[in-house]
Amino acid sequence: MVVVAIPGGTSLGLGRSIVKALLNSGEHTPIVLSRKSSQIPQWLLELGVEVRKVEYSDVETLAEGLKGVHTVICTLLPKDGTFLPSQLNILTAGLRVGISRFAPAEFGCGPKASLQIGMLAAQTPIWDACREAKAQHEGFEWAGFHCGLFMNYLGYGCAKEEEALAGKSRDGEWLFHVKDLKAIIPVEEKDERLVPRITMTELGDVGAFVAAACSLSPGSWKEDFSMVGETLGMDEIVGIIEKVRGKKVDVTYRSLEETGRELVKVRGEGEVMRVFWLELEMCTAKDKVGMCVLESVLNGLCPGVRPTRVEEYVRRYWGG
Repeated sequence: MVVVAIPGGTSLGLGRSIVKALLNSGEHTPIVLSRKSSQIPQWLLELGVEVRKVEYSDVETLAEGLKGVHTVICTLLPKDGTFLPSQLNILTAGLRVGISRFAPAEFGCGPKASLQIGMLAAQTPIWDACREAKAQHEGFEWAGFHCGLFMNYLGYGCAKEEEALAGKSRDGEWLFHVKDLKAIIPVEEKDERLVPRITMTELGDVGAFVAAACSLSPGSWKEDFSMVGETLGMDEIVGIIEKVRGKKVDVTYRSLEETGRELVKVRGEGEVMRVFWLELEMCTAKDKVGMCVLESVLNGLCPGVRPTRVEEYVRRYWGG
């Protein structure tokens, strides 16, 4: 049994998805790392998973919490400026006690997009630290897990919303407003023929891919562990919504120029999360592999995972 530590694994969405998939695999023993000041959620208590209390600012307590661990999968998402130092400390502590694999807290758009989005650009130093660790520690591997947009964003407003969101934080709809039958499609130019593609992966499938990756043989981890639920043109997703709901979707096409003007405005107003979403929208419009269109790296390495397709998801929660 491979012991896998999940810093930040108390989260109801991504953390729970990965923990449950590891348990269901029958090949791994998940251990959740949690801040000493945090309460253990009920769902985690019910699963009977070991939780080790740590301080992410203290390498010593982290080293103690990582004893006996083979693989570390970070799912941290602190918004207090500790995102990068916490991960660097986890990596340092893990190497001290002999971990073999490490995954930074990625789980979003591709690595090329991270360089274009201010909130994600902080990941660059952890990538460099992982590369250095691999060069200096024989047998050490690392990977960045990328999944595109969570397919669960299409579940907002449905009758079974709690189930559809699968624990994803209620941070609002983005581009596709299925209940209201509206959509915004970002394009490089004001031309409806230049509709970009987007990769979407359902949260439960993200956990399944991670668990499968933890079972891969030594030496098989890659820097880019992108996974694909499905990659579709954004107009194709609109078509699926219309087919399932039986009604027309009101589509607005927004050019890079228009989005850029709004971005300048919200930056001046200090709206951090709005800046993030607009920067992501601009990456989507560019329709580039490695940004919001991902290569199916893990799909090829882990063929046993059968991810949910967009129409399957939409029918499950909006059909009938």
